[in-house]
Amino acid sequence: MEIGKALKEAREARGLSLEAVEEETKIRRKYLQALEGEQFQILPGPIYAKAFLKNYAKFLKINMEEALEAYNQHFSGETVPEAFGTKSEEQVNVKVPGKPRYWLYLAAAVVIVGLAFSVFYAAGGAWLSRPMVPAREGVNKGEPAAQTPPQTGEQTKAPVGQTPPVSTSGVKMVINVKNKKSWIRVVVDGNPVFQGELSAGESKNFEARDKILIRLGNAGAVEVLVNGQNHGFLGGDGDVVEREFTAPPHG
Repeated sequence: MEIGKALKEAREARGLSLEAVEEETKIRRKYLQALEGEQFQILPGPIYAKAFLKNYAKFLKINMEEALEAYNQHFSGETVPEAFGTKSEEQVNVKVPGKPRYWLYLAAAVVIVGLAFSVFYAAGGAWLSRPMVPAREGVNKGEPAAQTPPQTGEQTKAPVGQTPPVSTSGVKMVINVKNKKSWIRVVVDGNPVFQGELSAGESKNFEARDKILIRLGNAGAVEVLVNGQNHGFLGGDGDVVEREFTAPPHG
C-alpha cells in the first residue's frame, strides 16, 4: 500500500481540499501534504506521524491498520532520521472531529452561577457589611439628645413642650421613617414580627408585654418613640444599630 497515494486519491474522490481537511481534522495543512507526499521527516516525530496518519486515514475511511502497517514497512531496516525526533515517551493528543466538548459547557455554567451569586450578595447583603456602632441617643447632625428619665422611684416632670411619658404596662413602640429609607427588624417578646425596608414617611406600631428588640440598617433615618417618650434617632446616617426596650417595673 502506497500511503501517500492512497490518502490523496481518497481525499480527491470525496472532493475535499487540503484546507477543508485541515478544518475538520485540525491537522495542519503542511503535515497533510507531508503525509500525502510521504515526506515523514517534516512531521514532528514518529509518535505524531502515526497519530496524524491514523486520524487522517480514519477521516477518509481508509483501513487504519493497513496504513500503519505500510508506514512501519516504510522504515523497516532504516534508521529514523535525526530530524524526525525521539519523542517515543510523549503522549500525543490529536483532536478527532465530532467529539463534543462537554467540559467547556460545564466551565461556562460554573462561571455564570458564580457571577449570579456575586451580584445577588452585593445587592441583597450590603447592609450586613456595615460595622456595628453603639447606639447614640438623640438626633444626629448637632440636634440635642433626648434625655432618658432618671432611674429613681419618682417620675420627674417633663419639660414644657415635651410629651410626658405614658404610664402604662408593657412596651408600646412607634417608629417613624423621617428621611431616605431603612431596613428594619422588630422582635416582640422573642418572636420576630417584622422584617423589611420602609421608605421615608412610613410608620409602624408595635406592642409587647415584656420587651421589644429593634435593629435598624440606617439609624439616622428612623425616629423611635417608646411608651410616649421620643428617643429620637438611635444613630447616624448609615449606622447599623440594635436596641432593646423593656417594660417598666411594676409598682
